[in-house]
Amino acid sequence: MTRTLSKYWFFTDEFTQDPYPFLETVRREQPVCQITTPNGTRAWLVTRYTDVRAALADDRMSRDINRLYAALSAQVGKELVPAPEISHHLANSDPPRHTPLRRAISFAFTNRRVERLRPRIESTVDDILDAIEDEGSADLVPSLAEPLPIITVAQLMGVPDSDWPKFLQWSNIVQHTDPTDPDGVLDKNTRELSDYMSALIADRHRAPGEDLITALIQADGDHRLNDEEILSTSFALMIGGNDTTRNLLSGAAATLLTHPEPRARLVADPSTAPQVIEELVRYLSPVNSALQRVTTAPVELGGVTIPAGELVIMSLASANRDTEQFPVCPHELDLDRPRAQHVSWGYGIHRCLGSHLAKAQAEIAISKLFTRFPTLRLAIPAEQLRHAPGISVRPLVSVPVEI
Repeated sequence: MTRTLSKYWFFTDEFTQDPYPFLETVRREQPVCQITTPNGTRAWLVTRYTDVRAALADDRMSRDINRLYAALSAQVGKELVPAPEISHHLANSDPPRHTPLRRAISFAFTNRRVERLRPRIESTVDDILDAIEDEGSADLVPSLAEPLPIITVAQLMGVPDSDWPKFLQWSNIVQHTDPTDPDGVLDKNTRELSDYMSALIADRHRAPGEDLITALIQADGDHRLNDEEILSTSFALMIGGNDTTRNLLSGAAATLLTHPEPRARLVADPSTAPQVIEELVRYLSPVNSALQRVTTAPVELGGVTIPAGELVIMSLASANRDTEQFPVCPHELDLDRPRAQHVSWGYGIHRCLGSHLAKAQAEIAISKLFTRFPTLRLAIPAEQLRHAPGISVRPLVSVPVEI
């Protein structure tokens, strides 16, 4: 049975700063409902854990970039065309094309490769903390949370150190500029990044290295990608790797600064870092909503039928606080919480392939931050910490601290 739809205007400052009371109400009263996004497009919001997980695994929920842009175009009344650079990676594709893409990237982007990066991540974190110590204070967003993931992904892909600042700028603009942007900012920065990455891929054909791009170029058989697919995959890794990890790092630091007990446990025993980070990933949901889908056929979720051709947003933040899945105090940070599968990294064929890299960075950075600076404190009252608005993410604007 299809419910009567309600339109929830939830892109307000109150929601941005603390979405959980509202999400709890929606999850209880109308867990599948229609909303209007800031750019005026309509989408369906899915909030219950069981429905979110079902939607993430449903092959009628398409991530095909051309289908998504067609649905957006129909709503805004003009043709929107995705850039080729974002059209050929696994996050923007469906089977059958998605299957060989994921197989190829999984083959090259292994846990072993991430483990080999750990010493370089540790060295980068040490350099960042040295600078913080020299100053005696810092804003952990621009000093730690922003540079670490982009430096790490740049190292993974073999980008020269001198180009890291450009990578950070491109990543932020490409990730956070609306596809309906009328000023051409998104297109300009996408072209610049595309030209740079195309040159880097061509260079790796001539002079192979020990990086991920070389591994993708040299892959055999079913693991081989063409240069267009390698370019698009590089976009996905750089943008996704930057944003998700940035939010995890800044959110984890701010949370532990206001939660002395789990912080003390981490400082007393740094080997608990994986356990601490795993609960923080559930608690924070660094990506608040999964990448939008478009329905290819009618889909029933929670007793509501979503017609074909509709945009759908799955709230990971809501699912990760659902009492049906996390019955004991889901709004609390509990390091002893029984293992229950959160959906912060997604679910199904589009589950985040870079989760192990994001967790490695967080485990290293957060553990080192608080063990090196045991008296670290916020430089402002916690209630003054602010989040920036967004559909998929609501990043902390700043986390000012004093040693």
